[in-house]
Amino acid sequence: MARSKEAFVWKDGNIPDCKVHSKIKLDLLRTYLLSYFNTITANPKIDAINVHLIDAFSGGGILKDSITKELVSGSPLVMIQSVIESCNLIGAQRKKPFRINARYHFADIEKSATNKLLEVLSDLDLLREIEPHCLNIDTLSFDKFLPVVLGRIPSKQKTKAIFFLDQKGWSDATLIHCNQILSHLPKAEIIWNISIESLATFANEDDKFRNSVKKFGVELDDAFTSLPSYSHYSDWRKSLIALFLKQIRANCIAQYVSPFMIQHDGWGYWLLHLSNHPQANNVMKGTHWQHHNGSLHEGFPGLKMLEFNRENWNHTRMWRFDEEAESATHDALVDELGQRIKALQGDPTVSSLLKSIANDTPADYPRIFQSLDTLRRESGLSIRGMNGEIRRSIPQSEDDVLILPKNKQLILPKTID
Repeated sequence: MARSKEAFVWKDGNIPDCKVHSKIKLDLLRTYLLSYFNTITANPKIDAINVHLIDAFSGGGILKDSITKELVSGSPLVMIQSVIESCNLIGAQRKKPFRINARYHFADIEKSATNKLLEVLSDLDLLREIEPHCLNIDTLSFDKFLPVVLGRIPSKQKTKAIFFLDQKGWSDATLIHCNQILSHLPKAEIIWNISIESLATFANEDDKFRNSVKKFGVELDDAFTSLPSYSHYSDWRKSLIALFLKQIRANCIAQYVSPFMIQHDGWGYWLLHLSNHPQANNVMKGTHWQHHNGSLHEGFPGLKMLEFNRENWNHTRMWRFDEEAESATHDALVDELGQRIKALQGDPTVSSLLKSIANDTPADYPRIFQSLDTLRRESGLSIRGMNGEIRRSIPQSEDDVLILPKNKQLILPKTID
């Protein structure tokens, strides 16, 4: 969980509040981890996996619901409990024993937090579930913890690791840090919290702020001086956020970035997901669709999720992953996929299409497949297996081939009035 020197202290019996946005993040983390383990163990021949789970702003492991006052498991407990639950669920479907060999790396700058975390793990008997050499708890700031944890994890191409960077603001865990992680561990995934409205609220033209942004890994250039609606706060905020995200996408070495937001009670939070694998990107999008009451997306619904220019930025809108958003996403994809398939040239595979649009759409694979099926029925798109077999509905494999009609006009993208 995110830390704050005043609000996130675990001493003298104090248990910090877990506000609405924090609880949603914890639910998303749990759902994602369960889906992650289920996805990477899809092959029934796999009887064990090795993974590092890193929580760099761990807190004390337990919080108090700000509304009900009930105790809530913090992010370190969510990680441990998700491993135990996944191991049991997957193992129940296997004939041979199945095991998740997880190594946990937890850190917080507050000594009261790390002391409380160790106490909670002991009280809940969770230490018995973890081999002593598989648990590290450090009282360190993030900038000091990162080189320590990267020194513990071998830099190998196939090393699996998930970093949960749930910082309080936006400047502790930076894009530069994320690139360091991905350079060391190319197969790592990063779930990265940024208080984007805090950034927008305190943004200014002073050199001090620009230097802070530069240390983060972003150049704002003329973000302040060239905005046509600079005097209108809501418009300017949206534009600044779009520019900031565009810079993150341009400068991040991860191949895939999911830029979605969390419902908030006062501030807006990005919960970015960085990875180098399209399936990981897909699993995170599916997680957001499952939590439609808490997840938000600011942008367009089809293949223009991150499109930004100074003529159309004020046409974006904030919407939830709900039925309305699903309908808008489907319609937009049906409208735009034909041109994207054509741009790939030849008869592209479903896999090549998915990779080419992963950073452009909030849709996960099932929703993309449904849109392809609509194109098949309404515009003559042919979906065929590797041996030429005709698909009568959605694609059955990522190796399926997409063949556009030769003598039929493509569905052209709609324009914004």
